[in-house]
Amino acid sequence: MVRYIIGCLVAFILIALLVIWILSGGPRRAFTGAKTSIDSALPSSAIGFKLPWQPAEIFPTLDITSALDFPGTADELSPEEKLAQLQDEYDRLSSEASQTRAYGAPSPYMGKIAIVQDASSLRADSARDEYLQIAANYSNTESVDIAGWTLESALTGTHVVIPPGASPFIANSANVLGPVTLDPGALALVSSAPSPVGVSFRENTCTGYLGQFQTFSPPLSEACPAPSDVLPLTETNLQQYGDACFDAITNISSCRFPQNLSTVSAACRSYLTTSLSYNGCVQHNQFRSGFEENMWRVYLGTSGDLWRNSHDAIRLLDASGKTVSVFVY
Repeated sequence: MVRYIIGCLVAFILIALLVIWILSGGPRRAFTGAKTSIDSALPSSAIGFKLPWQPAEIFPTLDITSALDFPGTADELSPEEKLAQLQDEYDRLSSEASQTRAYGAPSPYMGKIAIVQDASSLRADSARDEYLQIAANYSNTESVDIAGWTLESALTGTHVVIPPGASPFIANSANVLGPVTLDPGALALVSSAPSPVGVSFRENTCTGYLGQFQTFSPPLSEACPAPSDVLPLTETNLQQYGDACFDAITNISSCRFPQNLSTVSAACRSYLTTSLSYNGCVQHNQFRSGFEENMWRVYLGTSGDLWRNSHDAIRLLDASGKTVSVFVY
């Protein structure tokens, strides 16, 4: 009986101690201590796992994207690709070196000014019909003066200097010669022959008059102001020049000097022969917008062919002797 009472007393004491431990937060302290021990054993950057339905804010996940980037799959090239890349670079450098040996140092104007790749006019049978074209790139931001530059044949050694020109050209006068400036998109026809008017010149809205009495190859544009615009039909003009003057104007072609004016008044004849001429046209229009054309006529002044009719390699060199453009045909 005494043994039974002692057993019950020990059980009661153990239960009482367990209850007191639970009420005093014993389980929570035990869990915290275990967590602290585990955290101290793991790296500071360790991240917990998360099941698909668990919120990311509570259970952040581990980003393993970088672990899937295997070396050599994105940024690195295979040995064969590296070899092909080196071969392409070698070919490029070899080509540039070959061009430098063949054509000399490149000019800063390369790509801005170029010989037009057209050999048809270079195979002409006479110097008058033989010409090449030099063009300015439309994307240029400024005009380029090509007077003093040189054209030469790499095969024959022939070389000629591009002369200065007149702008505007004045007929039957000592012209002031200056730069041959190519505006963006401009073209220069460089003829081997002497100039029909004595000098190189820039075309303008009156240039067509020059083709009436001289031969140009290729022919000049005939876009002169119409005769009816030069002398408009008005009441005042009818009184001053007479109606026969306006009948005669209807029979005069554009860019043509009037030659048969026997039926008109002296005042009409004087006005038309002065105004419907190259110099008269220049005097009336040179300060108007659009007077100058984007075309130069340049003449090298030789009596024979400069360029080979079969094949040739023509180089355009700037004032410093550097290669601007090469045309091989």
